[in-house]
Amino acid sequence: MRILILTCATGGGHLRAASALENYIRETTGHEVIQMDFLKSIGKLLDKTVCDSYLFMAKKTPALFGRLYKSANKDNGLSEFVPRTSELLAYQLFPHIDELQPDVIISTHPFATEMVSSLKESKRVTCPLICIMTDYGVHKAWIAPYVDAYVVACEDMVDDLVRLGIPRASVYPYGIPVHDVFFDKGDQPKLLQEMGLDADVPTVLFMAGSMGVSNIVQLYSELCASPLDLQIIIITGNNEKLYNRFAEKLPTSPKKTKLVQFTREVERYMHAADLIVTKPGGLTVSEALACNLPLAVFDAIPGQEEDNANFLQTHDMGVRITRENFAAVISSLIEHKERLRRMRESCRAFDKSHANESIVALAEYLAKSFAAYNPAVNFTSRKGRFRLCAAAVLFDSQNRVLLASNGSTPHFYLPGGCVTVNETAEDALARVLNESLAVDVTAGRPLWICQRFFTGGAQRERLHEICTYFAVDAAHTNLENRGDRIPGAEPGTHFEWVPLDALGEIDLRPAFLKTALQSPPQTVEWVTAQE
Repeated sequence: MRILILTCATGGGHLRAASALENYIRETTGHEVIQMDFLKSIGKLLDKTVCDSYLFMAKKTPALFGRLYKSANKDNGLSEFVPRTSELLAYQLFPHIDELQPDVIISTHPFATEMVSSLKESKRVTCPLICIMTDYGVHKAWIAPYVDAYVVACEDMVDDLVRLGIPRASVYPYGIPVHDVFFDKGDQPKLLQEMGLDADVPTVLFMAGSMGVSNIVQLYSELCASPLDLQIIIITGNNEKLYNRFAEKLPTSPKKTKLVQFTREVERYMHAADLIVTKPGGLTVSEALACNLPLAVFDAIPGQEEDNANFLQTHDMGVRITRENFAAVISSLIEHKERLRRMRESCRAFDKSHANESIVALAEYLAKSFAAYNPAVNFTSRKGRFRLCAAAVLFDSQNRVLLASNGSTPHFYLPGGCVTVNETAEDALARVLNESLAVDVTAGRPLWICQRFFTGGAQRERLHEICTYFAVDAAHTNLENRGDRIPGAEPGTHFEWVPLDALGEIDLRPAFLKTALQSPPQTVEWVTAQE
């Protein structure tokens, strides 16, 4: 299965969610996965304009950003502007999707969701679309008419989406994808010792985030003035100016402090800390919760970050702080260890450690469901019909082979059916056997590839067929317990267990199977059958 993940750099959360899911798919499955920055694929100028505008508004004019966010969540001209714009841009995105021919598309950004939905409406894209919402509140920008599944951060969001007209069955509260390392609980005392910190002293982690915070040095100074025994870790990210300001201040700091600039091991510092002070971005929140780390959040951008902060406060996993009460609130949490312990337990109870696994399973399910509606590789020309097929060779413990027959043809054949467009022969065979016999099997090694020329059907049509015959293990199914003759799901179709020594007495097509089944080859063989 080929999975396409669409994302972009308007905020680091969309990218980090896409990266976490991509990494999980590559490391734990055999699926092919491609991550695409959809804005960059459309054009560098558009990407720079959109991303720079977002960062400028979120950082320099957060109040205006918040008003636009809330206005776009209502029925008005602004809320209709994004879908109309996305529809125009979708035509520029389509060639890139069409070239990749994905079996499923996963979007971590509302603009990409809207674009793919538009392409699905026009039938240019026919595969399933999964939308992963990367915050803890619902906004109409994420909603599009041709989304097949919404993956949301928490159970609270399900009813909100239902109120917006989304079927409850299409909403999955699996959680936001984060890298598995955040769920791997570290040895806190050992981590602190490796960082040059004390293992038995409460530890506060500061994360300024990619945008930085102008007054964070002042907040740090206020916390250092507290009489409580505590130590601090500060991660400044790519904010070199902020890093230098702290570097100048630390030699005279009364609190032991570990200063970190850019790091790819944020999880180590989260596992080492007792409390994190940060902005409430959706991915930062999810990563901290995965580490069972309570949050103290500040400077929430009006809009999605406010939703995230409110979610944390409602579920006792975090507190909101201001410049005025910062030192008092943090000191209180450190001093009252029972409160901090309860918050950590609330974080632990909010377990989304199977988010990546569940999303992949959902993608597999939807891809297989859609494959059933895809056109079969089966077409007619003036010289006859061509079809691409896959068939199964299943033996039971009595050395019998399972054959199929239907009312329209007097002969037997091996169970199987047509491959659909963009479907592997292996997946097609598993799908067909599930549909016809209600069994879950995996295609084994290929035995024969047969190009067959014959006349068949009520119209006596000339057919050209290429079929791959796979060995399939029947031992893990209930087929042998269902009797010698098994009714098929399709009216008039049935399946029979036939002894190998009886194959010469029946009409089995193609005929080479009568002898070939007696001794299947060790390597795949190419066969031509003229009938």
